[in-house]
Amino acid sequence: MPTERHPAPPRLPSSMPGLPFRGSIEDGEAFREGEVIAATCVDAHVGAVNFTEVMLRDADFTGSVLTDAAFRDTVLENARLANATLRGGSLTRVLVDGGRLTGLQVVETEIHDCVWRGCGADMASFRHTKLERTTFEDCSLREADFTGLRGDWVRFHDCDLRGAGFAHAQFANSEFRRCRMDDIEGVEGLRGTAMELEQMLTLAPSLARALGVSLIGE
Repeated sequence: MPTERHPAPPRLPSSMPGLPFRGSIEDGEAFREGEVIAATCVDAHVGAVNFTEVMLRDADFTGSVLTDAAFRDTVLENARLANATLRGGSLTRVLVDGGRLTGLQVVETEIHDCVWRGCGADMASFRHTKLERTTFEDCSLREADFTGLRGDWVRFHDCDLRGAGFAHAQFANSEFRRCRMDDIEGVEGLRGTAMELEQMLTLAPSLARALGVSLIGE
């Protein structure tokens, strides 16, 4: 895959002053050019919040719904996003580094130049989301839902994708390397991807079922 198609990293300022956090996040609030430590926004409903050139360390968004949020040139380090929902909005040049993302719902969101690294994102959902130049690296994505995803230059490296669903997904220029892919659902949605032989062999039974091919017994 050409280097220029890899995700561009977040563009952070050389100086990252601490940004004040009042204990809650309000609709339309903007955080810019700084660091926020241990921000807590649990079980909240927030609209149109904006993070630009921000380092978010140990943020807790468990169970929250963020509608039309914009993350640009942002790092989320060890974030807690379990059962949170990102609906609409966008992530541009974002690094999600570690954290608990079990059950995260990313719905109809545009994701460009993003890396998800070392995340525990079992049962996460990226339904009908657009991904461009996005990498999932060393992530647990068991039973994750990628139904209807549109992906261009998407990479899954060293990920656990057992039981994940790809029905009606559309990929171009995308690849899987060193991933566990047992019991994948909607295998026809992997059209347009490239993968290693070992992964192809794992998918063989699902591919056969999708093609209506039966194994002849000895």
